[in-house]
Parts: sequence; C-alpha cells; structure tokens
Amino acid sequence: GGNFHQSTLFSKFLKLPFLSSSSFTKIQRRYVIPAIEEVWENHQGHILEEFRDKDVVILGDGRMDSPGHCAQYCTYTFMENESKKILCILTMDKRMTGKNSCTLEKACFQKGLQFLLQSGIHVVEVVTDAHVQIESLMKNNYPDIKHSFDIWHGSKNLGKKLLKAGQEKTKKPLLQWTREVVNHFWYCSASANTVEEFIGIWCGVIHHVIGEHEWILPYRIGGKSCCEHGPLTEEGNKDYLVAGSPAHVALREIVLDKHLLKKIPYFLHCRSTAALESFQNLILKYSPKRLSYTPHVYTARTLLAALDHDVNCDRPAAVKKDGSLRQQRYYSKKSGHWSVCHVKEEKTYPYVSDIISSCIEKRLVDPIGMNRPVVLDADDPRRISKTLASVEPPPTAQLVEEKKSRFPVEKDIKPKD
Repeated sequence: GGNFHQSTLFSKFLKLPFLSSSSFTKIQRRYVIPAIEEVWENHQGHILEEFRDKDVVILGDGRMDSPGHCAQYCTYTFMENESKKILCILTMDKRMTGKNSCTLEKACFQKGLQFLLQSGIHVVEVVTDAHVQIESLMKNNYPDIKHSFDIWHGSKNLGKKLLKAGQEKTKKPLLQWTREVVNHFWYCSASANTVEEFIGIWCGVIHHVIGEHEWILPYRIGGKSCCEHGPLTEEGNKDYLVAGSPAHVALREIVLDKHLLKKIPYFLHCRSTAALESFQNLILKYSPKRLSYTPHVYTARTLLAALDHDVNCDRPAAVKKDGSLRQQRYYSKKSGHWSVCHVKEEKTYPYVSDIISSCIEKRLVDPIGMNRPVVLDADDPRRISKTLASVEPPPTAQLVEEKKSRFPVEKDIKPKD
C-alpha cells in the first residue's frame, strides 16, 4: 500500500541507495502490474469455478477515487453474499463515459454484471444501495433478477427524516422514538415475507407510539391489527406521543410516505452490504484518495486490495492463552456508547510470493528488457484523451508567457548554485 515517494524518502533517511523514479516506473509497468493481473486472474478463476452453475446472491457497490463530480475512476465490486468472496472487481475511467462521472457507476455495474453472467454465474439476486440509475437498469434490462436495497442505507435515510422532523419545537417528542422506529423497520425487513405483511407490521408503529397496541382494521388484507411484541413492563417505557399531536402527525406522514411504501419490495430480504463497505476501507490502504495514479497503476492497486480481502476475510478469531476469545473495545461518537468486537488473527499474504516469482520470470524471459518505448494498451483510456480537461492544453512555454499575477513577482529568478 505504499508509494515510491514514501519508499525513497525512507531510504534517504537511512542513507540507503534506491531506484530512480524512471527505473521504478519502468519495472512497475513492464513486470509488476502484469504479474498482479496474472495472479488475480488465476485467483478469480478459482472463485468463479466454485460458484458456477449455482444460484448466487451478489452484493454490489461502487467507489469513486475522489468525492463530488470530479471523480476520475470508479471501482465497482461484486461480492458473494454468503462467503463474502469477491467475484469481480473492475475499474473504469470517466473518459470511457464521455468524461461524465455521473454515469460511471452505472457503466461499471452493467459491465461487471454482464461479465458474471457470461462466466456462468447464475445470479438470482443483486443487492446494492438505492442508486437510481442502477434501479432503472435492473428493472428494464434484468427483470428476471431480484434487485434488493441495502437495509442499512434504507434505515439510515429513515432516521435522517425522523431527526429532521424532530428539529421543530412542536415535534421534539418524536426524537425519543427515532431509534425505536428505525429498529422496527429492521424488524419488518427481517420478519416479513411479502409486501403486504411488511406494510401491515410497519404501519403498526403509528399506533404503538401512542400506546395503542390493537386497532380495528389491518392495513393490508390478511395483515394483523395488533402489535407483535409481548406484554410490556412499566420499567424503561418511554412517554407515549399524544394522538394527533404535531409529532404524531409527522411520524404518520413519514411512515405512510408513498415513496417509502413503493420501495418496500427492495427491503424484503433484509440484505446488507456492510462487508462491501468494509472492503472499500481496505482499498484506501492501497489507493488513498489524496494521491493520483495512472489507469493501470490504480487498477493494479485495487486488485491487490481484492487479493488481500479474499485471502483474509475468513480468518478465525484470535484467542488468549486461557483459550477465551480476544475482544477489543471501541467508542461510537454517533451513539455515544462503548462496545466490543472480536479480534481476528494476523493477516497472511501468500500471494505476494507468487507475484514476486511472476515478476522475476517475466524479466528472465524478456529479451529486450525494461528500456523500451511504452505503448498504450488498446483499452487504455488515455487513447481516448490524453487529459481529463475538455480543452486540449497549449504548450507550456505559451502558458509561461501568458501567465499574469496580481502580486509583484521577481522577473529575474536566478537558478540555485
């Protein structure tokens, strides 16, 4: 996950000789990147063979190399739901989509899904975030594949609506019920098997918050007209909302929102892309967003992250000398509570030796060596355009002549002796 500048600076402090920038770039482009791609293709082949001709539920999520509309690369990852193994990871440059980064994630998703289908993977369900373009693509182009939304993103958006509504003075009582309403949404997603059952359970929260645990008519045919919880105790109970109060009316509008009810089918299976979110953090180790890379280097770094994840995702939990599980505490700023998590065993990197062996082998069989003109590959986005700008750059000398400054500048800058 390091880079050339970090390594050369470290060597400089230790007064160790190190490769020049040009030599490093040549070795990387000629031998290292092809070796990484070769090791990944072999690894991916074994993973695809394991799940070929099986009903597979896949998780999908995209990652931009920088925030906003200035992103250059989009890396889209498809992960198998049960094993959490990465089936496909691909990167596209926005020059491949007419320099429009807004459509980059959709293009990556479509290309990756098509690759899996052509590889013999029987995809029965795809789980993504609520991306509008991907939602439309799945509905129109892949109607036979079930499309689900990540339940965490759905509940997060619901919580935001509740918090926003509770900011008004007359609706403050709604804030104490925010967590319970969000948890109820999770419960509905985990327990309901049909849309009607989901809505029947979900709408019951409107009655529960005012202390009404039975009502006359169900919200859907065949639904229940009572809460599903057991007997309640007085200890720990919250103050109920007043029926018809501004807080209760605001909650009712959020719960019965037509847009939310329309999206209920996407939350039926209670799917989560949390493992993919964790993998996105791992990519930051290999390709941090504050640094820029050429297309092939950026792609190779994402492949290294995928290899790292697949090899170490099923590590067992670490144990103490007495045989008990090691646990580590952490603090959540958002919830304001402490919690614990299991500590896993240290990572291993068996694929690194394969990459090194492949690099040496490629150099030994190379009759020319690394000192040769660099020819861009056929799929290199730099063939489309040398720069990301919409206007071709003028010569540097011309820019120097035309450059003006609002501050006084020394006209004659003498070079350092």
